[in-house]
Amino acid sequence: MLSMKKKILFILILIFIGVQFHRPNKNVQLSETLDDFLIAEKAPKNIKALLQNSCYNCHSNKTDYFWYDHISPISWVVDKHIKEGKEDLNFSNWATLDSRDKAGVVSEIAVTISEGKMPLPSYIKIHNEAKLSDNEKQQILEWLYTIE
Repeated sequence: MLSMKKKILFILILIFIGVQFHRPNKNVQLSETLDDFLIAEKAPKNIKALLQNSCYNCHSNKTDYFWYDHISPISWVVDKHIKEGKEDLNFSNWATLDSRDKAGVVSEIAVTISEGKMPLPSYIKIHNEAKLSDNEKQQILEWLYTIE
């Protein structure tokens, strides 16, 4: 009976090792572009830091990965979340939007942040540093209202 458990464990270990060779492409843009939201809208340093810390991992072309994000199947879940986040909003492509779309997106960002829907509560559970205080939310909202 013990040998059967060892065989099953061995097979599971082999499967785990095998899936490490199937990893999604990383969402890593090496440098900022002029199309980026924070650059195009000339965000102050404090706002830039807040948005990069709380939003950019899922909503830009530059994700700062944690060590566990490189382990399959966790990497697959992270990749799916990033793709979904970028479908909703990709700050890296900001300058490609027309002015009406930009106004709508800024309004959506403001509502989403003020209602506490972003960053996602599930993301904050794992990345507590991404949580925005009421003061930080207010700073972002005040800056968003200056964007024309």
